[in-house]
Amino acid sequence: MKIAYLLVFDGLSDWEPGLAVAEINKSNNYQVKTVGFNQKIVITMGGVSIVPDCTLNEINYNDAVILILPGGEMWENDLVMDLIPVVGKFIDLSIPVAAICGPTVFLSRHGFVENVEHTSNGRGYLKSLIGEYKGGNLYVNQPSVSDKGIITANGIASVEFARDILDELNVYDEKTLKSWYDFFKTPWLDD
Repeated sequence: MKIAYLLVFDGLSDWEPGLAVAEINKSNNYQVKTVGFNQKIVITMGGVSIVPDCTLNEINYNDAVILILPGGEMWENDLVMDLIPVVGKFIDLSIPVAAICGPTVFLSRHGFVENVEHTSNGRGYLKSLIGEYKGGNLYVNQPSVSDKGIITANGIASVEFARDILDELNVYDEKTLKSWYDFFKTPWLDD
């Protein structure tokens, strides 16, 4: 079975990847595995305890279909150097990488969006944290952007982020994916 890796760390914004990992894990083709910097229990921003299934050096790239990077304060305060070779290898192997909110800073800071259309929590957000960066001219002011196997989203676009991940992995056909997205985005009113 192919593996969707979800990075877990203390303070991760657990709601941001929630819809995506739930739908991936429900499919018959994929399994979600949590990956940590070490095997220690992490506590999410929502107070959920997670024991990582594996560490960064235990990722099986032959079975990997995506690396999902959720937000959290870590990304703004830490250069996250241990992750640079991992993300680089995913990209070199043409395995998608998806980042929502804070990790868009990481991708921009370390040159991973140099030739890729991308988004974040706003152009000003990125500039305030890293200044000018290679690829800054490819910034797109959209909730979620998918380009060349890199998916980026702002922190309030978890539905759009999930849609782009599900599309990238072909979890649903186009019609089903549209219905899924519309279900979450259509305002329901009582008559």
